[in-house]
Amino acid sequence: MAAYLMLVLGGNESPSADDVSKALSSVGIESDSEQLNKLISELEGKDLSEVLESGSELLAKFGGGGGGGGGGGGTFWFHFDLFVMY
Repeated sequence: MAAYLMLVLGGNESPSADDVSKALSSVGIESDSEQLNKLISELEGKDLSEVLESGSELLAKFGGGGGGGGGGGGTFWFHFDLFVMY
């Protein structure tokens, strides 16, 4: 998906599976042709900005925010006994 998006941003409005495969192989990544063809067929004829917007809406349903930061650790105290020699 990232390679597809980069190709679109680079000016290729409708990248083919071959375009995406070439982009991936140029950086040493072998693509899964079955999955790539499925992605291309699912995106065919769709406006990418609408696809991204609908994806954002789906992600919003997951909620957000983390579990909060962990509590602070306990303070480690050193206790020194002073011995006075007379």
